Amino acid sequence: MTRTLLVDLSSGTVTPEDLDVPGLAGFGGKALGVDLLERYLDPTVDPLAPGNVVVFTPSKVAAYGFSGSNRFGAFTKSPMTGAFLETYSGGTMARTLQETGWDAIVVRGAAATPVRVHLDDEGATILPAGDLWGLDVFATEDSLRQSVDKRTSTMVIGQAGETLSVLASVHLDRDHALGRGGLGAVFGSKNLKAITVTSLGSRRAEAGEAFQGVKQAVSKLATDSPAAHAYRSFGTPMMVAVLNEAGAFPTGYWESGRAAHRANLEAESFPTWAKVETGTCPPCPIRCRRKLTVLRGPHEGRVVHGPEYETLYSFGGLCMVEQAEDVLYLHEECNRLGMDTMSAGNLVSLAMRATSRGIRDDGPAPGDATAISELLAHIAAQDTELGEILSRGIRGAAAAFGMEDEAIHVKGMEPAGYDPRSLRGMALAYATSPRGACHMRSTFYKPILAGMVKDTDAAGTVEVFVDFEDRMFLYDCLIMCRFYRDFMTWDDLAVLASELHGAPVDVPTIQQLAGDLLTRVRRLNFAMGLTAADDTIPKRFLTEGIDDKPPIGEKEFHDLLDAYFVRRGWPEGVPPAA
Repeated sequence: MTRTLLVDLSSGTVTPEDLDVPGLAGFGGKALGVDLLERYLDPTVDPLAPGNVVVFTPSKVAAYGFSGSNRFGAFTKSPMTGAFLETYSGGTMARTLQETGWDAIVVRGAAATPVRVHLDDEGATILPAGDLWGLDVFATEDSLRQSVDKRTSTMVIGQAGETLSVLASVHLDRDHALGRGGLGAVFGSKNLKAITVTSLGSRRAEAGEAFQGVKQAVSKLATDSPAAHAYRSFGTPMMVAVLNEAGAFPTGYWESGRAAHRANLEAESFPTWAKVETGTCPPCPIRCRRKLTVLRGPHEGRVVHGPEYETLYSFGGLCMVEQAEDVLYLHEECNRLGMDTMSAGNLVSLAMRATSRGIRDDGPAPGDATAISELLAHIAAQDTELGEILSRGIRGAAAAFGMEDEAIHVKGMEPAGYDPRSLRGMALAYATSPRGACHMRSTFYKPILAGMVKDTDAAGTVEVFVDFEDRMFLYDCLIMCRFYRDFMTWDDLAVLASELHGAPVDVPTIQQLAGDLLTRVRRLNFAMGLTAADDTIPKRFLTEGIDDKPPIGEKEFHDLLDAYFVRRGWPEGVPPAA
């Protein structure tokens, strides 16, 4: 039985339910999140209406102290895309939530006035939060810490969530975020400022011999492998150099794949202007996180969580901010305001393009970090015309500017920093991702960069893509960090699944379950109003080349897409009925 806690903010009631969930949903994570959305969500509801629900699920593998499992997921209907939203984060929340004994939390309804929810092993309490409303993320976190026990995890929204910007994120323990898709706006629409979770202490599950063997092997790889060493040494910012070399680092507003100022953004340059310390999501030994103490310039002395690659691409590449120190400052501003850095950078860059073409006269100049910072504040507050327009997201802003054919997004979500005109298979990954132009659902850039696929072989590309997509779906059910994708085989995943299931589960079974889950998510998206026509890529990717790379072209793209639909058993992209 799955222990689920229903928190209804409209009625102020909290109800525990023991649910019998079938198949992969019993493993928790994404599978359980999808199952609960199917149970409790009217797919036609407005994402910002009280009827929308948010489901939280911790990694069940976290109970075993498994490296890379200290993560949890949130699932809802996105105000950015109007479709299925999944978003994940590290930090302490997965461990703390798992220790309370609840397998899932479902939040629905909307409070009449600002509230926060406090969870523990006995249930939940809905508390007034009028004193927190209007505070930024950091001030809210500091205020909460004064009144909660030490073994407490927090997630809060900032001003962007309160004003219902679709860029709004939810922030955890100050330095982590449920970033993409506008979850912060869903919190704001419910007058939900924060959720805190307190556990009484560790609850460590005992595992069988096979599970323990995989756990030890994975921990060793996460400690000693070359991939782990690279992430430990440089973190995700090392991808700035990798993607520039591949000609796939988006620069300007998706106008080039190489930045002339790349050296200033690369991870190797960080020690020249900051003291660099590593951090982790315990018990992960990779230690990919960065704490930076700035040693020079106007931000000297500031101690900040270091920007990830995607922030360096969105502000350093798209917005042409030349110094990583300035990107760090913009990253910190987004975190303070409660705003996703990837969407924010894309929208600011679109405003720059609109200004350069004479459509607007109030966008910042490329590279002007001070003006960009001021615009971020206006987006969160929606107190200027441009700020209000950009707060609507890429589709709303493109419509307001008359730039629909120039805007870069899929289903209303902007891509990550991997240009598909250089990494051709990423076109398929962006087009078919359930939540929009997402690189994380399949991490397909990895096999492309490794030379595992050929641009001219659509069928072969699709086979590799499906394998990665299915494995990543399993990772999202176990809620494992993506860095661990190289450390576990399908056989290892079957061992983990067998432990959670309490009986042997073989590889073909979990592969089938992953494919079935993907089809269920697609049905959910179709019920929310999407069609196969939404599985496309921006017009500019089809018609404009980048540097020395040609455009993708309609035939090349549709050869991939059609082969994928055939492989998935979705005739013309339509999922079969349940």
